Amino acid sequence: MSNHQENKVFYGWIIAFVSLAVTTTGFGIMYTFGVFFKLWLREWDCSRAFLSGVFSLCFLIYGISSFFMGRMTDRYGPRKTLALGGLIMGTGALLTSFASAPWILYLTFGLMIGIGVGTSYSPTASTVSRWFVKKKGTAVGIVVAGLGLGTLGYSPLARFLIGIWNWRSAFALFGFMIWVVYLVAAYLIRRNPQDLGLQPYGQEPQRSIQEDAKGSQDHQSSVSAPQVIYTREALGKSYFWILFFVHCLWVLGMAIPMVHLVPYATDIGVPPGTAAAMLAVLGGVSVLGRLVLGAVGENFGTRNSLRMMLLVQALAMLWLAASKGSWMLWIFSFLFGFSYGGLASMFPLVTSEYFGVFAMGSIFGLILLGATLGGVVGPWLAGFIFDSAGQYFYGFLAGMFSMAMGLILTLYLPSGTSFKETGS
Repeated sequence: MSNHQENKVFYGWIIAFVSLAVTTTGFGIMYTFGVFFKLWLREWDCSRAFLSGVFSLCFLIYGISSFFMGRMTDRYGPRKTLALGGLIMGTGALLTSFASAPWILYLTFGLMIGIGVGTSYSPTASTVSRWFVKKKGTAVGIVVAGLGLGTLGYSPLARFLIGIWNWRSAFALFGFMIWVVYLVAAYLIRRNPQDLGLQPYGQEPQRSIQEDAKGSQDHQSSVSAPQVIYTREALGKSYFWILFFVHCLWVLGMAIPMVHLVPYATDIGVPPGTAAAMLAVLGGVSVLGRLVLGAVGENFGTRNSLRMMLLVQALAMLWLAASKGSWMLWIFSFLFGFSYGGLASMFPLVTSEYFGVFAMGSIFGLILLGATLGGVVGPWLAGFIFDSAGQYFYGFLAGMFSMAMGLILTLYLPSGTSFKETGS
């Protein structure tokens, strides 16, 4: 078996770009929430805290789904997982277009779209990790670039569709787009290189994917046993829980501008189209951060890169709290976007360094539950603070302090205990 067949592209790169299409669609549609926010406020005359709760629920379900869909990927492969998640998410977007009351959004957007977003990240990141030993940072960077490309593409698309049609037609179209992207991806993706007679990119010929389980103390001969033991063993490691809570504290702050940047910008007089463009630019710049810092992290250390990007994120939130004009918000979009993209690349890499790739779908899915807690609290908290104080200033500061706490926690991540690709 060979990684480099003449005149052929290694299929792992196709897997990476197929996964990119999934993450672009899943996260792109989730993060259009801020574009629709004020339209829904006007239509149903509800509070910002109540409406923010829809996104909070979506993030909660996204985290729970990430674990179960990651687990499903480990057991049954990514093809069935993507097909199931895409069908549910596409149906949720279509039903959102028929919503007649804000509470219905909790079911269609919060629950069903949340399941689909959970399907898009953990299963694809863990699958791509199986296809690469060398260039893993670049490959995973491509996958998580979708989190930014989605915001770059779908936020202005949503604004455009609202302008020519209305928000209901926009969501109906989104539903059909989700079905197409996820089902095509399910057709093309493969769990392991061995399924096509290949080996992971850069791996020595004698290596096999099952040997990654040897990092576990109680390796079993069956495929399913190491998964369960390895996942349970991960829960006993201190660095698992550090990563869990760092992800939680970071996403608590990160999710606030993803939901409230557009409403805040329009509150201070920025035109709606320009505000949507700011969110799109934030997503676009994050793509650069994902690709650049995914590769840089491999050379200069993922832990140090993680700490640096958390510091930049916290400073960006402080800048947002002080922003009073359009030019300040543009600076925020660039600064926040780049560091946000870098952090999104670091977390899968750090996870694979500590725990290997054998049961990464399950382990990374569990770590994403920490992100879920933050994503649930952050948007709702900012909406609640706005309803109470009439401004976002203190909500943005809360996001900054949460990220600073996450930065402090990373100082307790141990060095020299990383999982070795040799399986020893």
